Amino acid sequence: MNTRKWVAAGFTGACLALVAATAMLSVAEAQAPASTIATRKEAMKGNGAAAGALNRMVRGENPWNQQAAVTAATAINDTAKKIPALFPAGSGTGETNALPAIWEKNADFLAAAKKLEEASCNVLKAAQANDEAGVKAAFPTVGQACGGCHTPYRKPLT
Repeated sequence: MNTRKWVAAGFTGACLALVAATAMLSVAEAQAPASTIATRKEAMKGNGAAAGALNRMVRGENPWNQQAAVTAATAINDTAKKIPALFPAGSGTGETNALPAIWEKNADFLAAAKKLEEASCNVLKAAQANDEAGVKAAFPTVGQACGGCHTPYRKPLT
C-alpha cells in the first residue's frame, strides 16, 4: 500500500472513531438525565417521609422522640442543601414532574431551595436541643418552604 492509501485509511479510521465516540457520548448524555431524575425523585421521597415523621410528632399523633426528630430534620436539611445539584440544566425532560420554570427562573428556584434549607435548619437546631415546642413552632415553615417550591416548580400530582 502506498503512502497516500495509508493516509486515507488512517483518516477514515479516525473519522469512524470520532463518529463512534460521538454516538457513545450522545447515549451517555441521554442516560444522564434519567439517572439524575431518579436520584432527585428518591431524594424528594425521602424528604416526604421525613416530613411525615415530623408532622405526626408535631400533631401529637406520635409521641415526641428527639432522636427521630433529629434524624428527620437532618434528612430534610441535607436534601435541601443538595437541591441545586439535583436540578442541573438539561434534566427537565423525561419522566419528571419538574416544570421548565426551574431553569427559566433559576435564581428564584434557588432562593426557594435556600428557604427550605434555612427552615429545616431551624427545626434541626430545635430537635438537637430536645426542644419539642421549638420544633412544633418551627416546623410549619418547612411546609411553607416545600409548598413555595412545589407550587411554581412542580407539575400538579394526579
